[in-house]
Amino acid sequence: MTLTIDNASSNDTVIAYLKKCFKNGLVLNGEFLHVRCCAHILNLIVRDDLKDINDSLVRIRDAVRFVRSSPARLVTFKKCITEENIDSKSMLCLDVPIRWNSTYLMLEAVVKFEKVFERLKDYDTVYMNEEEKPTTRDWEIARIFTKFLSVFYEVTIRLSRSLYVTSNTVFHEISIVQNCIRKYSSATGPNDVFCKNWQ
Repeated sequence: MTLTIDNASSNDTVIAYLKKCFKNGLVLNGEFLHVRCCAHILNLIVRDDLKDINDSLVRIRDAVRFVRSSPARLVTFKKCITEENIDSKSMLCLDVPIRWNSTYLMLEAVVKFEKVFERLKDYDTVYMNEEEKPTTRDWEIARIFTKFLSVFYEVTIRLSRSLYVTSNTVFHEISIVQNCIRKYSSATGPNDVFCKNWQ
């Protein structure tokens, strides 16, 4: 018998209590009673890594917030999309900073529009000053990090299913994550900024 729950300290107290109550009836004396939630561990890994690109993330988030803050700006942004001949059904979405998966979805949507943001300054005189605008490096980091996060996002979705058992796939999914970390930690370039922790 095992219980898969996240890493909250209150859960450790519950597990200790259950081990005490069922001390004679647990498989392997309850050594593996508490199985840490793999999706929760992935969440902790990604949130820790997001700190390394925080400055770039803040500038991109502020640019998205600027466009979405007014219907007139959104219309101007759409005009710039047309002028740049970008064919995309998706539109800008703003993330919830404490939820990494929403940050991934924001980055996935916004990286397509780098040239649009560059063109926007020609139409909107109020558009952010040079220190606040995303730089070329910010966009490069966002593109690489989006690829990196996509692996974690897909693995988290597969491990968080509720209609069927996922414990038999955990090892395979962890291998996918490990290969992703290995790939990005050995690469060079702008991704060094968030992969140095893995080396």
